[in-house]
Amino acid sequence: MPTKTPTSAPMSPAQAAQMKNVSRRTIMRAIETHELKAFRDNRNHWKIDPQELDMWAGAQWAPTGHAHPETPTLPTENLAASLARTEAERDALREHLEQIKEDRDHWRRLAERQQMLLEDKRPRGILRRLLGN
Repeated sequence: MPTKTPTSAPMSPAQAAQMKNVSRRTIMRAIETHELKAFRDNRNHWKIDPQELDMWAGAQWAPTGHAHPETPTLPTENLAASLARTEAERDALREHLEQIKEDRDHWRRLAERQQMLLEDKRPRGILRRLLGN
């Protein structure tokens, strides 16, 4: 039976990872899940045929059609104008919020004063009413 002679020398997982710009762990995971064919040499080190690596990499990064569509970009002048409007609106809302907080604090003080006046006018018991204290 004729043996297939590789066109280039087998490489280690680290070399394969460096060649395909992935981590060594990614290569080892592919070997463990049998997605990438590899064999062990007589020193029990993993060796990967470059053709197998190319086939695996091609399958990994092949276009699937599931990619997100490109988001359209606004022209720079429209973006700058929109940003300026948004910042002006934000500043106006902050000023409005400060005014609302001042009004809230004013009404809170009025309510607290009213509550104190009501507590002072409450009858304090029969003895106090009779004695006039």
